[in-house]
Formats: sequence, C-alpha cells, structure tokens
Amino acid sequence: MENTLPMTKIKKVAIYSRKSRPDETDEVIKRQLAYLVDKCVENNWEFEVFQEIGSSQQMDVKNRPELNKMLDKVKAFHYDAVVVTDQDRLSRTTVGFSQIKEILTNYGVHLVTSSKIYDYTSQEDDLMSDMQSIVAKQEYLNIKKRLVRGKRQSAKEGNWVGGKTPIGYSYDHKTKKLVPDENAPVIKRIFTLYLAGNTSTDIERMFDLEGILTPTGSKWNKARISVVLANPVYKGTVIYGKTRISKTSKKPSGSPRQLKTENDEQIIFENAHEPIVSVEDWDKAKAIREGRLTRPPSARIGKVIFTGLIKCAICGRTHSFQRRKGKELRVTSCQTRNYSEDGIKYTTCKNKGVKLENFEAVFFSKFAQFVDRLELYLEDVKGNIKEDETNPVDEKNVLTNNLKRIEASIKKVQQGYIAEIFTEEDAQKQIKQLKAQREHTEAQLERLNSRTNDEKVKELEAVLERLKSLLKGESELETKEMNQLLTSVIDRIEYKRVGDHKAEIDMKIHYKGQAEELEQ
Repeated sequence: MENTLPMTKIKKVAIYSRKSRPDETDEVIKRQLAYLVDKCVENNWEFEVFQEIGSSQQMDVKNRPELNKMLDKVKAFHYDAVVVTDQDRLSRTTVGFSQIKEILTNYGVHLVTSSKIYDYTSQEDDLMSDMQSIVAKQEYLNIKKRLVRGKRQSAKEGNWVGGKTPIGYSYDHKTKKLVPDENAPVIKRIFTLYLAGNTSTDIERMFDLEGILTPTGSKWNKARISVVLANPVYKGTVIYGKTRISKTSKKPSGSPRQLKTENDEQIIFENAHEPIVSVEDWDKAKAIREGRLTRPPSARIGKVIFTGLIKCAICGRTHSFQRRKGKELRVTSCQTRNYSEDGIKYTTCKNKGVKLENFEAVFFSKFAQFVDRLELYLEDVKGNIKEDETNPVDEKNVLTNNLKRIEASIKKVQQGYIAEIFTEEDAQKQIKQLKAQREHTEAQLERLNSRTNDEKVKELEAVLERLKSLLKGESELETKEMNQLLTSVIDRIEYKRVGDHKAEIDMKIHYKGQAEELEQ
C-alpha cells in the first residue's frame, strides 16, 4: 500500500461497505468486509462499520442512510479516516464524489483503500482521485450497458428478466423460465371467477371469507386481483422494457422517474413459459375489464341512489349503470356468463337493461305503497304502543340473522379443521375474526334493545319523513345519503326484464327486518 502519511497518525476509522451490483453475492460482500476489518486490526485502528445495499449513483439521504450517518460523524470529528475497498464505493458520480471529498477534506479525514491512503489536501492525491472517479464512472456505465444488452438479448429468447417473480410462478435458474408453483391454482381461480361474472370486489370478499391469503400472508384486495387479471405473464407472455428511466424528470427524493414506453419499444415474447390460463380466457378477461372501464364515472363511483340495490332476478348479480352515448342513464343488462362444460362456450344472462327513468317510475309506485303502510303502522304504534313492539325498519332482525350466519361459519371452520381442510393456524385465525364479528354484532343488538319505545318511534318518524320527502322530490339529501336511506330499509330490489324492447319490468322489493312483513 502506498502511504501519503505515517500510518500511526490514524487512530479511529469508519469502515464503509456497500453492495450495488447484481453480480455481487452476499459471500463476496462478506469477504470484502472481512478484508477491511483485518486491515484495521492489523494497524491497531479502532473502527465502526457502516453497511448498506444500494446504488452509489444516488446521494439522497433516504437512499443511503448509512453513508450519511457516517458523514455526520465525520463532521463531528469522530474519525481520522474512512476505510473502503475502492474509492468508487463512496460514489461513482462526479458530483456525488465531489461532495463527499469536500466533507472529508474540510474535516481532515483521509480515505484508505486497498491500494492507497488519500490525503485530499494534497494536490497530487486530489488530482489522482478525480481521475479515478472519472474512470470508475465510465467503467460503471460500460458494465450497466453490458447488463442491459444481456437482459434484452435474454428477453428476446423468452427468458424471464422481469425482476420480481409474479405470484403463481417460481423461477427456474437452469432454464431461466417461469414455472407454475403451488399458488398457480389461486391465480387460475381468480380468472375463473372473473369470467363467471364476478368483479374483483366480489372475489376479494370471497377470498376474505375463505381466509385465502397471498404467499406473503396479505389479503387479496381488489387492487392485487386487478393486477393479476391485467398481467399477460399468466397466458405465457414475457414483456421486457415496459418502462424506462427518465434522463430529465426526477422524483422529490432526487431519484429519476420511470416512464411508460410505447409498444414498439418493448420486447414481447409469446409462449415463453407454461401458462396458468389459456390465451382465450385471458383475452376474455381483458375484454370484460375494458368493457367495465368504459362505464361513465358516475356509474363507477356510485352517483345513483339505487347503487348496490338492484339484483338480477335470474342470476342474482348486482346491476350497475351507464350513460348511453352521453344521453340517458340506464340500468345495464346483466353481464353474467354461463360457461359450458368445455369452459369455452358460454351464454349471457337474458336479463335486459332499461332506462333509469322507467325503472324509477315502477320502483316509486311500489315504494309509495310501502311508505303509506309504514305511516299507518306508525300511527297505530303511537296509539297503542306495546313494550315488545319492534321498529319495522330497524336492524334487529338483520343483526340476529347475521349472528346465526356467524355461528354457522364458526362451526364450518371447526369442521374444516377436523377434516384437515384447514391447518390449526388458519382455523384459529378465521375463528378469531368471526368471533370479533360476533362481538361487534352483539354490541349493536344490545344498543338496539336498550332503546326505549319512545326513541324507536322518534327514529321511525324521522325515517318516514325522509322517505316521504324523497317520494315528493323535495329531499335535500345528497345522492349518497339517499342511497344510504334506501339501503337502511331495503335489502334488495329484484329486477327482471326479458324479451324485446317492449318487454315490461318485473320488480320485487325486499325490505329489511320486520319491514318485509309489513310489505306482505
């Protein structure tokens, strides 16, 4: 080692070790650190180690916390020198290295590498370090260029170079291909459910009730499910180069932004690996997704008072809304697909859509009769109130039925554990969630039961007044609040309209609690 000052002047040092290149294994990093520690022990230097993983192209504190922690201690005069394997471990950018070198120079700290001890107050060392910094940067760019070129060539051969392995696949290091693993059936089921007419929200709810989690133990939320449905990897396609790093635009942290590339800039390789779903099914799912995305925002964000209430009388699916060519709002036709045994051919539910104004005319005609009966019922209650009288539109019956369903679910989980369908851990987790739901429901029931009859009557009067205002078109409630009002008394609206454009609307309104009995 070439020295620029007596070794005895160095007493306390900071060891800085960083892994940045993909080809650097943990074993390589351990050997580098061991070398640096040996160097300190050999020279009787007291040392402190700073280690991190990341690119030396960034000087941002968030990206390199250990480096900045070390530099803070340098400024507090903790060290005589910083020890690294090579100068470029601190930074390969000329700007970044210049900033670090300025700090080391200002606080009289030397840099010790495997080949030299640098004293940046020396003109010779200062010039040499600058030259080495330029060479190191050029070397880095050449390595990066070779890696990118190698990745692109590998992608052209259909190999997986997309980074993180998608759920449902594992990476075969020998063939460099993706191989379906034990999670593939879950991915297959997501597509099957979606093609059967379920939305990503429906699938999320199913998986949550069944306790199906991702490989990392997270819940399958609708965002994750949507990502799966949109990923062409599941039909056996590899796409490389979907994004590129911007040379001008940066994030607030200072790191460059990633920009989407055009299709002609991407490498697309079909049949690269074994698919989990067929190309036909993936394309069908894509068509459904794109069809749903074309619905107007008002329909997708629930700006209709019947949102979530209209159910197909044939298959039970929830109807949504759309605006036809920018004109009138419509209740959509049912989109449920019934597949044949071969899983390819299907028929669509025959329930047709209708203009929202026509639907409203039938609904309010029926609903007005219910409100009239509700008013008569209220007068009767006020004239002859009984201790055991129950508010016909309260939640008591609904909550009681929910309790029964929760108890049944707990028993099913217990039976599933006995039948070895669930592990002990899964069973305990699901039972714990169900018991929490039971406690919450029991608390709501207790709250309802503790109300006095006068309170129940006042609440019913308030509901009745809001319903009457709604029928008269005088309600000052927002659309969302109107939806909540209807949802408080209506369980579902069964809707059916089959035939040509002249077909009439067949509708049945199902009310909650004892309100259902009042309707009958």
